[in-house]
Amino acid sequence: MRGAVAQAEFAACVRCDPVLALRLRLHAADFDSQQDLLRALLLAAPVASGAAQLSYAARWRQSIGVAHLAQALALRAGVADAEAAWIAGLAHNLADYLDIAPTPPAHAADWLVELDPDGWLADAVRYHAQPLVRGRAAHPLVRIVQLAYQLTTRADAVDSVDVRAALAALQLGAGEAAQLLGDSQTQTRQLAQRFGLADALAPTSGGGFERLARLYAAQAAQSALHSHFRQASGSGQVFALLQDALRALFGIEHVCLFAPAGDGSLQMTQLIPAAAGLSALAIPPDDAHSALPRALARNAPQQFERGETDAALVDEQIARLLGVARFISQSLALSDGRTGVLVAGDALPGLGALPLWRFTLAECAEALMPLPLAMPAPAQPIPGAPAVPSDDIPRDRVRRAIHEVANPLTIMRNYLNLLSDRLGADSAVQRDLGIISDEIERVARIVRGITAVEESAPPAAALELVSVNSVVSELVRMSLGTLFAPNKVNVQIDLNPDVPPLPLQKDLLKQVLFNLAKNAVEAMHGGGHLKFTTRLADVDGLRQVEIEVADTGPGLPPAVASHLFEPVVSEKGGDHAGLGLTISRSLIERMSGHLSCTSTPQGTHFLIRLPTLHNSEASLDNTLRVNVTRI
Repeated sequence: MRGAVAQAEFAACVRCDPVLALRLRLHAADFDSQQDLLRALLLAAPVASGAAQLSYAARWRQSIGVAHLAQALALRAGVADAEAAWIAGLAHNLADYLDIAPTPPAHAADWLVELDPDGWLADAVRYHAQPLVRGRAAHPLVRIVQLAYQLTTRADAVDSVDVRAALAALQLGAGEAAQLLGDSQTQTRQLAQRFGLADALAPTSGGGFERLARLYAAQAAQSALHSHFRQASGSGQVFALLQDALRALFGIEHVCLFAPAGDGSLQMTQLIPAAAGLSALAIPPDDAHSALPRALARNAPQQFERGETDAALVDEQIARLLGVARFISQSLALSDGRTGVLVAGDALPGLGALPLWRFTLAECAEALMPLPLAMPAPAQPIPGAPAVPSDDIPRDRVRRAIHEVANPLTIMRNYLNLLSDRLGADSAVQRDLGIISDEIERVARIVRGITAVEESAPPAAALELVSVNSVVSELVRMSLGTLFAPNKVNVQIDLNPDVPPLPLQKDLLKQVLFNLAKNAVEAMHGGGHLKFTTRLADVDGLRQVEIEVADTGPGLPPAVASHLFEPVVSEKGGDHAGLGLTISRSLIERMSGHLSCTSTPQGTHFLIRLPTLHNSEASLDNTLRVNVTRI
């Protein structure tokens, strides 16, 4: 979507999708300014898979064939708008997509009324399959779509009497019609090849890749919705964005919001504008016949359809005032602490069970939650006093960042659980997924640790007996395909099996080792050799565990080596803050250990020494206090 060429290509692609093309046309929002909502719409669009692709491809080729021929007939006859002919031809069999994409209403032609106030477009879809003789005096757009449908779907239709009569009425001959039909079929085949819907399409097996693609699309759609709602600067904007999302994703135009009043009854709020008559209604919270109190009490979506014999009359009145035949009521947490009830009109049955519906309302509810209060502003400097430089990030920005980081972590965790369920019991796959899960949890623990900055004392982290060899092996396995192999670095591990478990925090040791490994890889620009070694050593009469990380890089310049563990401004750019080795040494010292470095032109060796349990003054009942924000 970047640049005029890409936007034109995007529009040309969407123009060939019967459902998406009409959704975008009907949506009032400007998708150029709401890219996240457009992304969510495209990702959430249902896609035929497996054996269903065969029938989908057939009806799609019919949609394109009728659309292309109707447009060609309109241009040749000059009696109808060519673009309207394309839309009507594309949408003529819209109802056939209901089993794949349950978005249009039961009568697909009703979906087109908003595009043409005179109703000719809807009529062309509504009557496309009627006998040609019935349309002799109909609007030209209706006759053209009828004719295009007959020519596309009937074998040898160009030789039939009724088709020839319809062609003559448009001042077209049978030979010219046959040529237009041939051009249309050629164009349809080319588009089918382009979009993977060719005539020779075979049903797919619906394997693991296909399942992963669907899972990714769902998670990416949720991420897009998250970004969409983050545009809001207040609750009023949140509800405006909610209306846009409901309209784009579910075709829901009529919405209102009820919330508990002072006496406990549910009354309409002005957060979402709706028919004024709804403000006269007050629904008791114990009315079990009404879908609204039931949604509130059960915290689950409740369906209502007009004409139900045991439904509350107030629900009939809400539906009448909204101008809908049915609605779904859904509880929704509001920013003032109350729980309201969202009423969405003309929602399709089963909508409340769709993951996309739940994602949308969850993101809306989260956007309505107030952000953490900003910390008081720092004291103002004394006039005339010299300015003191500071690298501190404002605390309100830190809190907002933490608030936002938690959301993608949750998405990744959920996605990982889905992958684990669907990828089976293969031990290697599950081991890799376990490593990813551990790393996500480690990031989450770091983030939670930052939130403790305002506490009088940092949180205590319990020690555990950790296998140093296992930490090294896990780090190498985790980084092999993502850090070492892409940078042409060969890795060797030499682990002493006699190294005992140590009382420390696994996350901290892993953080140090990864930082040392990453620095080594960056030092070996053209590739090289990296070796991890563990061993037992006696230092000053004390038994210690040594972990060595050695590379074959060019070594450190003397000016750098002399200030290696001091915080400096890094010259690497990107995500390098110049604090990695400072943090690493601080973490090792908090484990009662020591980190040193030896560098020559043949390579750099980092050595970590940690006390064994026998020599350590710590016990498993003690704790380390690590203030992450200070490191």
